Amino acid sequence: MIKSIAILRESKLDSKGHEVENRVILIPALVRELNTTCKGIELYVEKDAGKKIDFQNHAYEKAGAKIISHSEALTKDLILGVKETKQEDFPKLRDNIWIAYQHFAQSKERTEFALKTSREKATSFLALETMQLQRDGHPFFPCLTPMSEAAAKIIARHADEYALLKKKIISSGLPETGLHGLKTVILGGGSVGKTAAEEFSERGCEVFLLERSPDRAKRLEKYFKINKLRFPKVTVLKVSPENLRSSIRDSFFLISAIYVAGKRPEKLVNIDLVKIMMPGGCVYPVDIDQGGGVEEATETSILEPFDLPVIPGTAVSFFAPPNIPSMGAATASEALGRVVLPYIIEIANKGLDQAAQDNPAIKSGINIKEGKIVHPGLASVFPELR
Repeated sequence: MIKSIAILRESKLDSKGHEVENRVILIPALVRELNTTCKGIELYVEKDAGKKIDFQNHAYEKAGAKIISHSEALTKDLILGVKETKQEDFPKLRDNIWIAYQHFAQSKERTEFALKTSREKATSFLALETMQLQRDGHPFFPCLTPMSEAAAKIIARHADEYALLKKKIISSGLPETGLHGLKTVILGGGSVGKTAAEEFSERGCEVFLLERSPDRAKRLEKYFKINKLRFPKVTVLKVSPENLRSSIRDSFFLISAIYVAGKRPEKLVNIDLVKIMMPGGCVYPVDIDQGGGVEEATETSILEPFDLPVIPGTAVSFFAPPNIPSMGAATASEALGRVVLPYIIEIANKGLDQAAQDNPAIKSGINIKEGKIVHPGLASVFPELR
């Protein structure tokens, strides 16, 4: 039975040791709703959890929560966070539940820590990014979608400013003079890919959207045909070696947005393909939090949006923070909380086992439980850990 819930203060450091995570999983208004709905459950918020987006401790207290330390938060029955469980936190856990974007597929070491903790202390780990439903016969990830849309909108804004401020290029071109918008390639037609296609198209770019699933490609083609006036210059193609090469050739922007629940994305873009992009262009591996779909692209920081590294052997830069939505943390936090709250309430009121039995989205979110990997996608990444 769940008697206590703790909301964490997020902390993630970039390669230089700078704090780069600004989100919080529930803003005070949603904590108040949780307090009203889950009678008898004590609510706790880690000190300064919302401070980075101007939600002070007293706002959470007014919503019905008590302010506690990080170590105290780790003792509560249900732990709510945004980013992955840190290695130093695993030994401090007990038979509780941790809900966050876990991205276990990216790290065998963290997965092993989680398994050991689950085996020894009966801790359960639920990953928001693998929570899955079916919509119109196709996979839909309700808790990933708001962050995917936020990431797509942010990179489109960044791309505009990168072209203008760093390369002195107007990304839309000047159509009346015959100068076309910059060629943009998007890999993956999920929430990131579709939203990115909309955003870059509205900015005047010539967009090529590549999707592996024939059914999804057909739906996307129909969607952009119906909405051609709003989103012109979007061409939907199926992923193939020929389409990859022809699309990427002379492109200025490339967005990799490949996602398969619990798995690492396939490296569709190798160095040879990056070399045929327009010199000075920029790659956005939005899927970097799962390992990334572009060869040699590694994590970068949201604190250095225009001081970008170059993909080795090419003249193309890349921007690859694993937490792009944190750049718009206030909006992203509210959107995430609104989507996640019903699942939190269900788990709090029913317990994890009953909630998982009743709700397939919750069941598909459980990655590690009772010392075992229970999500098939993650199990396929680390078969030796099963």
